Amino acid sequence: MNEAERRLRDAFTEGAAYAPTGDGMLAAVHHRVRRRRTARLAVAAGVAVIALVGGLVFAAARGRQEMATSTAGAAQMPAFPGVVGEWEPVSLVGFTGSIDTPRREPPLVRFTDDGHWEASDGCNGSAGRYHADNGVFSATTDGPSTLIGCANVPNTSVLTKATSYALRGDELVFTMDGPIVLGTYRRVG
Repeated sequence: MNEAERRLRDAFTEGAAYAPTGDGMLAAVHHRVRRRRTARLAVAAGVAVIALVGGLVFAAARGRQEMATSTAGAAQMPAFPGVVGEWEPVSLVGFTGSIDTPRREPPLVRFTDDGHWEASDGCNGSAGRYHADNGVFSATTDGPSTLIGCANVPNTSVLTKATSYALRGDELVFTMDGPIVLGTYRRVG
């Protein structure tokens, strides 16, 4: 055995004195697994708390939008009686296509009395929630909409950008920041 081999053997022998035994290695692995499990449980608990708080905030906001009845058992009035119903676009700022272009269905916007809206440009649909009160308007979408190739009437854009509305006879006019008219719709039916 030469000098290099002897030094290598001594290094291994010295290192072996400090190496954990089989039981020690198993305990070290279990300790790491427990730490990871504890960290994952803490993250999962945090996500659950955030989801719970978010759900409570959403429920509280939804509860504020619902109209209470004045007497027990009385029929509930629509939350937004002026805008509830179906509306067809008459003119939309920035839309260069024709609203009268033949489509599968006519373009329209539908507002329900529970704060939901649906819109179609004749082939693409979108939906969301809205709030309309004394001329103040806001709307959000519930996710993506379809984008089938056709003349896309920008109903969703008008609704989500609008900050106010006005009812003028059978017309519903959406505006942004007061004087900027985004679109005019006519009541259907």
